[in-house]
Amino acid sequence: MDAELPPLEGVVFLDIETTGLNPYRDKVVTVQVRRGGVTTVWREWELGEPGVIEGFFGFTDSVFRRKTHFVGYNLPKFDLPFLTRRAEANGLLGEERWRILNSYLHVVDLYQLLGDHYVSAKLFYAKLAGRTQTTRNEDIPTLYHQGSYQKIEEYIENEMQSMELLYQALLKQDFYQRLV
Repeated sequence: MDAELPPLEGVVFLDIETTGLNPYRDKVVTVQVRRGGVTTVWREWELGEPGVIEGFFGFTDSVFRRKTHFVGYNLPKFDLPFLTRRAEANGLLGEERWRILNSYLHVVDLYQLLGDHYVSAKLFYAKLAGRTQTTRNEDIPTLYHQGSYQKIEEYIENEMQSMELLYQALLKQDFYQRLV
């Protein structure tokens, strides 16, 4: 990792939603990125799981990876391994894509910085900005199976905005600058 947190201009926030925690049994519902205050979502119900994964790879091809840092919560232990397995299951994982997911992306993991305090910190900064989250991450599989896509979309937008707000707050804290 770099010696300090990368500036907001060089950051892409990344998150995925899934139907469960097992990449051998469950699938990717959405992949979402937030850059420059704009959230982009690839949706399984519109594109199918292969289209969602292809959309994300297309995005990674469009950014200058050497100067872009992907920020998220537990990316190296959940999101990226899950995407790797699902890309493989869909016949989309070649050597180059494996390297993108497992080697080429510069990752800042908010879990490593905040641990279990991530959720409370994210909620604190979201409330300061007037944002509330009524849907929880563990509700996503049920909402997906019910076809409640609008609720998933609202959850994603709130989640991505909250992650960005939290990151902006961390950038102001000298303590976190030195932990990276």
